[in-house]
Amino acid sequence: MRSLFFKAALPLISISFVAACSSEGEYDELAGETADDDVANADGKGDVAADGNYTYYSIKGDIRRCASPFCGGDFLQRLNRTTTVCHDGKASAACYTPELDFSESGLKQEAQDKLRLAISQGVFGDGVKAIVRGRFARYGTTKIGHDMGRFIVTEAWVAQTAAETDGVFVRVKDNGLRCIAAPCPSTGEAALNTSRTANIAEIDFAPSGLTDEQVGELTEKMFQPSGLIIAGDRFTVSFQGRKGKGRTATNVFARVENAAQSEGCFVGGCSSQICSDQEGVISTCEFRPEYACYQEASCERQADGECGWTQTPALQACLANN
Repeated sequence: MRSLFFKAALPLISISFVAACSSEGEYDELAGETADDDVANADGKGDVAADGNYTYYSIKGDIRRCASPFCGGDFLQRLNRTTTVCHDGKASAACYTPELDFSESGLKQEAQDKLRLAISQGVFGDGVKAIVRGRFARYGTTKIGHDMGRFIVTEAWVAQTAAETDGVFVRVKDNGLRCIAAPCPSTGEAALNTSRTANIAEIDFAPSGLTDEQVGELTEKMFQPSGLIIAGDRFTVSFQGRKGKGRTATNVFARVENAAQSEGCFVGGCSSQICSDQEGVISTCEFRPEYACYQEASCERQADGECGWTQTPALQACLANN
């Protein structure tokens, strides 16, 4: 079992992984639907906080063959729920949208492409490969198919493995609790699109197929406001006669973020004439028309380890015209 168990103890406490055991098929208080789940922010207009738990949807591409925008968009389905409320207020198993609106996400094209790749991978496989958070809105009164709805993306999450996703979708974060003895419920979990929460002592990552190195990198995100999204089932953790709650992770979803600009790639890193300071301002000793192309470009460390301008299609097209 590849588990997140070490988080349960204080730094000086040593816990044996061998002594822990678990049993699957337990009662899961976060599974299913209740009448209270629709009370708060179910219409997608609220709960915009970074640590909010509503307005999360699985998303898959549409492979039907007909004229755009009536085909070729995406299908969204509310996670942990049997119905999804579409842009027109009607409930359905899933909602179709011809357009993803990224204007409120802050995601650059590279990050958007990462999400779209995961969406396309989910078309032909089982389970969820991509998750978006946001809300439905009118497509546009002047567009063909104006009676359809677009989806305004505020967050994007992608699966970290190709494993089939199954179970309850929960967001997990470190809750700050530290214990002298294990099992310690130091991880908080919140079922998406519900008001139900719990504290757990262990996450079993083995079903996801993640390596130990990947698990280590991903669990660092559990100390950030957004945490991680996992899908899995409840099990019981036992340690020296003491019991606690755990959850399997059939798959893990990390939030899509813009690539960070590498340190050491600011002043003079990309050109002897063009440089980027810490504020992202282009400065140069002489002016050339093509320098304007770098205003929206990223000076960062490349695959060869050297600093340079990332050659996006937009940058290459701009340079070709100057």
